[in-house]
Amino acid sequence: MKSRILVSSVFLLSILGWCSNASAESVKPDSQLMVTDLQVVEDARRTNPRRGSDAVWSFKYLIEQMAGDNNPSDFVMDWLVQWERDQIVNGHLSSARPDMRELVINPWLAASGGRRLDLNKAPFKLLAIVNRMDMRSHDADGDVISAGEGRFVFGVLDSEGAPLPPSAGPAPGGFTVILEYGLPADNMRQLGDWTKLWKDLGRHQIGSRQYNDALERLTRRFTDKGQATNKPNNNALNQIRTNEIALGDTWELREFVIDESTGSLRQKTVALTPDSITFNGTVGLSELLNANESGILDNTYQLPLWREAASSIAGPFQPGHFSDFEQRSFTKKLLIDGLDFYDIPWSVAETERNEVRHRFALNTCNGCHRDETGTGFLHVGFPEEHTLPGSLGQSAALSAFMTGTQITDPLDAETLRTFAELERRRTDFESLVVSFGKNGQGSGPRGRHRPKFVH
Repeated sequence: MKSRILVSSVFLLSILGWCSNASAESVKPDSQLMVTDLQVVEDARRTNPRRGSDAVWSFKYLIEQMAGDNNPSDFVMDWLVQWERDQIVNGHLSSARPDMRELVINPWLAASGGRRLDLNKAPFKLLAIVNRMDMRSHDADGDVISAGEGRFVFGVLDSEGAPLPPSAGPAPGGFTVILEYGLPADNMRQLGDWTKLWKDLGRHQIGSRQYNDALERLTRRFTDKGQATNKPNNNALNQIRTNEIALGDTWELREFVIDESTGSLRQKTVALTPDSITFNGTVGLSELLNANESGILDNTYQLPLWREAASSIAGPFQPGHFSDFEQRSFTKKLLIDGLDFYDIPWSVAETERNEVRHRFALNTCNGCHRDETGTGFLHVGFPEEHTLPGSLGQSAALSAFMTGTQITDPLDAETLRTFAELERRRTDFESLVVSFGKNGQGSGPRGRHRPKFVH
């Protein structure tokens, strides 16, 4: 039978948007959306923590701006030790991953002299600076909730200054940390200001003095303390997301926010993602999918907060991860002959429509970073061939989901799905630029807008 080709909704919207905005000022993804150029992420002044207040893109500077009244070194240590013990978040378990001590904390302490973490020696390598204005929220009447996000993607290094393993495959690296900041805006004028700042980066050669100066002015509007006086520590951070397998035997994603009472980082639920260990392949999942079919298909469904998990496990799974492995009706794919390691996408036998399952799974952390997009787990990772500890040597690796790919649906071999996430973001940003006009003084976008992806 001839294969059915389903172009994902995000890709189809990209095509339609490109046609409608063909005459618009061209958006350059590498300088306005996903900045990975080494002349930026290895800028000798802005990424060298020993340059003090000039090092505005260093992990040290970003933490200092985030820590509030807390000592920045203690702020980081209090965050890292949370992996050393079980965490109960929202009634769900996030199991301890004690290798955090051996692989990250102890080597960093040793390099720091053994007493307190020296942020000048933070084992975090900047990989990308990201424009996520596609995550903006506004209503049809012009009320603006947010202009979206600006993000910093870091890869975690071992004691020798190389990426924590695994160091092969697409977008390699065993541990990444993403600092995700809100772009404050509550009206169309402010939304237009953010649009112009990101758009105007395209006027300069990427990595030039003019470009890096402009990007610094832009990022400091969301990274510096005092830019969000209505949020904890007066910092615009929305959340920190971590993706790793270096600390355990499965890929795991966690989220952290600044606690309003202590000003410290605390683990929170993972957005739009149920607990795959207790929920995948159950009657409860089939009931959720079948009862919310229309909302899932038109992207208006919101997973109840009580359902969100403490962390998101993306495999490889073993029978021992589940108390009732043989009773679950999920689809499991053996990864290695003779060994009980499985790939298990979000699935359940009682699902009435696979498209509903796919749309739901695509919005979960482990679905987006694994089966639904055909991703090895990371969408932004270290280059497979690098020259660390000195330099990355080449720009960060991007997943095929980001750059463009066609994959087979994890449940239906006759369904092919096409993704081009950077193209989707480019089209979305281009339409936003057009809405404000060439001089940036236009009325802005019409209609309601909500994020299509949170990851």
